[in-house]
Amino acid sequence: MKAVVFHEFGHSDVLRVEELPDPTAGPGEVVIDVTATALNHLDVDVREGVSRFPVAFPHIAGIEPVGRISELGAGVEGWQVGDRVTAYLIATCSACIYCRTGRESLCVAPEWFVGMGSGGAYAEKVLCKASQLIRVPDGVGDVEAAAAHIAFGTAWHMLITRARLRSGETVLVNSVGSGIGSAAVQVAKHAGAFVIGNSSRDDKLEKATELGMDVGINYTTQDVVEEVMKATGGEGVDLVYEHVGGELFQKGLDSLRKDGRLVICGGHSGEVVPFDIIPFFRRQLSVIGSFVFDRSEVETVLGLIARGALTPQVAATYPLEQVKEATDLMESRAFFGKIVLTTGGDGA
Repeated sequence: MKAVVFHEFGHSDVLRVEELPDPTAGPGEVVIDVTATALNHLDVDVREGVSRFPVAFPHIAGIEPVGRISELGAGVEGWQVGDRVTAYLIATCSACIYCRTGRESLCVAPEWFVGMGSGGAYAEKVLCKASQLIRVPDGVGDVEAAAAHIAFGTAWHMLITRARLRSGETVLVNSVGSGIGSAAVQVAKHAGAFVIGNSSRDDKLEKATELGMDVGINYTTQDVVEEVMKATGGEGVDLVYEHVGGELFQKGLDSLRKDGRLVICGGHSGEVVPFDIIPFFRRQLSVIGSFVFDRSEVETVLGLIARGALTPQVAATYPLEQVKEATDLMESRAFFGKIVLTTGGDGA
């Protein structure tokens, strides 16, 4: 099979398309013929050696495969060759307190993580546990599913599950042009929220407005907190959707109303930030951490996409062989939504 491999940490020029042996399904495992896989900023962190996940060389990149089952290992039940699927990020233990209570993203003893302890998704084939499989419903194309899995799974987990967004609340979405930002705009609107969003580019704000965003702020030319206060009559927002870090983290806190909450899943623009404790506790603010999502949440958002309630934003597709060009575009941030690699297989 063809796969995107890197043998050392570095920039996009360390990525190589190589011929590797096809994986073989062992007991409880399946092989997926990958048709589409989306790019994620976590892929960059892994490639550059700053992800805080263990990586062994040579490493196959990618964490978000969509395709069709081509091989079933011994003992696999409930699935057939040809089934259209995506693979949940984590092969969980299914036994710890978190798995037993529907919080599998917190599993204390995961067996592997797609693209970390196992072969990644930037390949023509990927091996995973049958327990990781999520069925892709009719009405959702492979490219759409690849663009939706992590973006909408993350947005749903952050807004609905972790932050408990309620209809009628006001939400500030940081960086609306990203995959999880554009997904958050749609999930928040679907939940009945008033949505304020920010971006560094007016064209991204225009696209987010088409998705339902009510107020847009260009943080390169406007003061985020000042504009939020204008839009909310000086009260601030109920919830901030944060995944950027750096300056936008504090601006998010400053944009909250009293007893407001900020939910956060990342910090690519600065993972270590100054933190003013006094207004934080005097205004009774909450910061809520969020890590990936659960399989049931992916099933929920894929169902909503199939019914037309949510729409994945695909900025561009590239063949596997053009992974460097695709990665460079992602790192430039000069796009809206998600970038997807395709293998040329059926359905991509």
